[in-house]
Amino acid sequence: MRVALLYEHPTWSIALVARMREREIDVTPIDVGALSGSRVAIDGHYDIWANRVNTMPSAGRPHSVVAATAHLLLSLEARGERVFNGARTYALGGSKAAQAELFAHLGLHTPSTIPVQQTDDLRAAADLLGFPILSKPNIGGSGTGIVRYDTAEQLDSSIRSGQVDLGTDGTGVGQRVINSADGFVHRIEMLHGELLYATRQPIQEGAFNYCAADGCAIDGGADSIEIVEPATELVGQAAEIMRAASADVGSVEYLVDADGGGPCFYDFNPYSNFITDHDHKLGFDPIDRYIDALMSTGHSPNWPL
Repeated sequence: MRVALLYEHPTWSIALVARMREREIDVTPIDVGALSGSRVAIDGHYDIWANRVNTMPSAGRPHSVVAATAHLLLSLEARGERVFNGARTYALGGSKAAQAELFAHLGLHTPSTIPVQQTDDLRAAADLLGFPILSKPNIGGSGTGIVRYDTAEQLDSSIRSGQVDLGTDGTGVGQRVINSADGFVHRIEMLHGELLYATRQPIQEGAFNYCAADGCAIDGGADSIEIVEPATELVGQAAEIMRAASADVGSVEYLVDADGGGPCFYDFNPYSNFITDHDHKLGFDPIDRYIDALMSTGHSPNWPL
């Protein structure tokens, strides 16, 4: 079985590729950001294409890699290729606005969110949502570009000075701030509709980066990540999100709302983060479980959606 592994981040898939080769799996890593001018790797025959491209390019990589990946996934699926975390999954992972609509459609609690197409729209969104408000690039990751505004004066000043970041495609969202009841950001990692593991991290004042992956800066440090056992209901809700997003693997993040007391979902990530020191923290290797799921998908239809 031949596997094409699509990646962009320079370190996130090193351990995965090494383990696949240890297991004598024929894997070809393909750097999406380096495909310009050559389709040799893309035109090869593979049994399955595994998409591990982040929706926020890593430092030093061109922002065009996000759009290039979206086009590539659509092209692969158009010609009938089997893709692990395909075009729909990737598109939803790269749209905060679409994620908010998805959560709401599923009847899940999510922050009130208004899409914006230019910075001036953010002021109108704030008038509707009320302060405090978060400004977020629609395509983002690792907290990039997220800013909290507590007053209209703060927001107006940023708009006038051109400091509002609407990300790689010039669109973003205004989002109501959710106050945490327990002081943690919660994350549930799912694989083929089942729980892989769950974590929580203490909220850091003024920080928005809670990435749990190797090679990813973490506000508060890797030692702040705690493995937790989520409630069965939460796992079921996470599975519902994965199914709606057609995701083979992914994660959701939520806060426990201090006003309502329940989970408030605010982010869907279309890839798996293999946390630092996972063998010790989890008691199992999530990389092997990812590979097992990938290989089973390559031999049979995708898990029921």
